[in-house]
Amino acid sequence: MSLPINYLEFNNPIHIVWRKGTPNDPYIDRLDIARVVNQRVFLLEIPDEMFKVRISGMFEINYEKFKKHNLAKNEFYVDYTNGFVYFHTIKEAETISIVYKGRGVILYPSTRIVHYDGTESTETLHEIIEKSKAQVQELIDRTDHYEEYLKKLVIAINESNHATDQTLIATQNASEATELVKDAYETTVLIYQPFVNTYNEIAKKFPYPEVGWTTQAYDTGIRYRWNGKAWIPIDALGGNVPLANEVINGLMSKEHFVKLQNITEFVNEKTIVFIIPKDILQGIQDPHVVFDWDGEIIDVRASISIKGLQSTPIQIQKSSNFKDWLDITDSPIIIDEDSYFNNQAYTLINSTVKKGDVFRLYIPSFSVDAQNLSVNVKVVLNDLIM
Repeated sequence: MSLPINYLEFNNPIHIVWRKGTPNDPYIDRLDIARVVNQRVFLLEIPDEMFKVRISGMFEINYEKFKKHNLAKNEFYVDYTNGFVYFHTIKEAETISIVYKGRGVILYPSTRIVHYDGTESTETLHEIIEKSKAQVQELIDRTDHYEEYLKKLVIAINESNHATDQTLIATQNASEATELVKDAYETTVLIYQPFVNTYNEIAKKFPYPEVGWTTQAYDTGIRYRWNGKAWIPIDALGGNVPLANEVINGLMSKEHFVKLQNITEFVNEKTIVFIIPKDILQGIQDPHVVFDWDGEIIDVRASISIKGLQSTPIQIQKSSNFKDWLDITDSPIIIDEDSYFNNQAYTLINSTVKKGDVFRLYIPSFSVDAQNLSVNVKVVLNDLIM
């Protein structure tokens, strides 16, 4: 008995992308901010076991202790093979900040990922994607008819204004067109909900969705919409938005497009922006920002959206070589515990900026409990200084 030619072929292998951990290909510093689901968190990359996984206020235990005893409230266990971090049940639904060095990722083909719906039947992710593509195409086809229905409605209304004896006919046409518009609305309406970290979290976060509910997966940028039966992908962030011009809106509004065209010599400032979402951890923050102009720092503003019980100190540093770092203020910029904005008790030093200078944030205190930090460094460009 002869086997098919492709019997031994493996056309959908698992892809493993590892970094070498050398100076030319180092492991990268990672800060994952994730919610505990089913007593565990799935890290976005596989962590380095030598560096360990670090969580403020908690302690990592080894495999032997994890198998013999239940986790304590301040303990966690790390599966360094698959990138899972396990927690005590009291941490369920809590948002955790996890620091580690990423070695790389394990990528599984869609044909090898199976969805179980509680019955004996199963579907692969590939099959679900193909069905979703068909549903998206159906949605696009139905949306194409929307403008046609709307034109019919406008014509019907215009005819009703011109002739009294045509009122009944025009009203009937308008009613029919309204029903068509309503049907098109129900298939295209978007009711935005909070984002989720991954597609798999959608069903858990929104167990009873309504038609039109729309959410976005943080890890892929794909937006999904509930059509009454299933969550279907409708677009990727920025992927389907046209460019703007003087007539239509796009990636910016047409009004902003016109304003942008009129900007001339009055644009003489640039702002370096740092954003730290959620928890503010001690130490050097990512990312580092390279500034591509010569100029002079004229102002620094910092703010938080959730006040802490203690003040928040911030140091802004610059370097020309990623080695020697200089503070740009004579003392840390302070956001007092009862304020959303920094006070003005600082003086700018080392404020001259050269093209190629690198900027970073450094948090000197471990006890910061404020959240959602934003820092703006305003720079006036040398060739535009009046």
